[in-house]
Amino acid sequence: MAKVTEPLRHALYKVSLLTNSNTLTHPFSAYQLRNFANAVKNSPTILLPEWRKTIKQLATDADDPKKALADRIMPHDVATHWNSTYDMLKFAKSYQDPINQMTDSRSLKLRYCMITESEWELVKQLRDILKTVTLQFSTDTPCLASVIPAIDKMHDELTKASKKKDNSPALRAALVMGKGLLNKYYSLTDESEVYRIAMGSSSISFTSATL
Repeated sequence: MAKVTEPLRHALYKVSLLTNSNTLTHPFSAYQLRNFANAVKNSPTILLPEWRKTIKQLATDADDPKKALADRIMPHDVATHWNSTYDMLKFAKSYQDPINQMTDSRSLKLRYCMITESEWELVKQLRDILKTVTLQFSTDTPCLASVIPAIDKMHDELTKASKKKDNSPALRAALVMGKGLLNKYYSLTDESEVYRIAMGSSSISFTSATL
């Protein structure tokens, strides 16, 4: 899994947590998706076989075999994995048809996980936002000096998304809350000598390289 420094990792996770919270004015669909993923995982004799059967049937009915869905299980939204919400939403949007089929079936008792068309649009919006504000900041070599520029860039992206009229009002409100958390982490770096040293060293290195 891609690595980032700890404060940035926490900020990213908090943003995703706020933007998929079921306490918002709109009952956001990530809540239902987490319930669906857990239900399938915890039912190896009923729901999991039905999930595989549904995917296989859709693959058989597909007009283009190359576009048939692979037999995969939905990734879980895990609190300790900062980008797992994005992974779950990305998977769910691709597997929208089998998820809809199973939640539509009264016999499977998954109606509480049902997602409406407007909620699927929210899935798409949040997926695209989280892709922008999380994946582009991943790095295999964590560096303290890169945290501040990354938070600045993330703040800009969240500001743009929170002002985009096409996004859901509930999602835009959650993004504003996410920006507040970023500001909190940003202000904490001012109190850290390690960050000031790292940023100073980075500046010195850059100046030396340009001379």
